Amino acid sequence: MVTAVAVQEIVSAITPLIGENMARSAARVHCEKLGIAESHVTREQLAMLISRLETGLHVFVGRDKALSLMAGLRERLGGQP
Repeated sequence: MVTAVAVQEIVSAITPLIGENMARSAARVHCEKLGIAESHVTREQLAMLISRLETGLHVFVGRDKALSLMAGLRERLGGQP
């Protein structure tokens, strides 16, 4: 999957919860830490990215809401559970 498409989908999903700037920043930082290239992201990398962002969302929206939101993203984007 093209990284920009996956990241934009994730950012769009979490923006209402934490704001666009924070959503973009969190996605960018986690992509850098996980070594996700700008061109393509693997299913495994996508799963790790979603997992890391999900953990951070626990603080802002609670565990249950974060799990629910990210489960939907995993399904749409093909990230493994």
